[in-house]
Amino acid sequence: MRNLHERIDAINEHFIEMAKNVERLMRIDIEMLKNKSFEKVLYGEAIIVEDRINAYEVKIKEDSIVTIAMFQPAARDLRALLSILEGTKILERMGDLLLDNINLIKEMEKKGDLHKGYLSLVEEMAEKVEEVYGIYTTALIEGNDKAVYSLLAIDEEVNEIRDKAVEKVIGIMKENPENIEFGNLILLSNKKYERISDKIMQLGKSLVYNLSGDNLRKKELIKKS
Repeated sequence: MRNLHERIDAINEHFIEMAKNVERLMRIDIEMLKNKSFEKVLYGEAIIVEDRINAYEVKIKEDSIVTIAMFQPAARDLRALLSILEGTKILERMGDLLLDNINLIKEMEKKGDLHKGYLSLVEEMAEKVEEVYGIYTTALIEGNDKAVYSLLAIDEEVNEIRDKAVEKVIGIMKENPENIEFGNLILLSNKKYERISDKIMQLGKSLVYNLSGDNLRKKELIKKS
């Protein structure tokens, strides 16, 4: 039977694989945005990947609960398990949002070729969020909590891209009422990417807490109070 640390290492490996599957789902989103079309083959892969993400969530939760019950881990190991449990919930939600965005691409395509040029407003946002996620996954795999702090600066860039897209979309909606429905789809898609970015920030803070015990969320709450 595996000892405590062997079980935690195995659970962490599954968590990393779950994170990699979320990364693949993000790449599928961006591929469709670059191609400016909803592609059935990629969509089929996306469904399989999302099912895999959900399966990892169930596996990780079950293994973590059993490990806690069997070994009653001390503070450091318990912190690691709780951080992973929190992370699986966040990754699962990110998978849902990414699949939602693929379905939004499908809806956008129905509006015709006239609107395809505006998909670049979503693509720019998606690529920036992918950059943010890449920093997180590298920090996760390398166990480098210091790298997470660079996420905070890039998060501001995500907000700038969002604001620029909102201004542009509102402009095209004012130009022609026929653009309103398509414009709303773009705004909704960018909003979902913004939420994904927020969740990556949560993952980053959870990783810092896991590796160093530094609770960034607690500091935020103290600062706001």
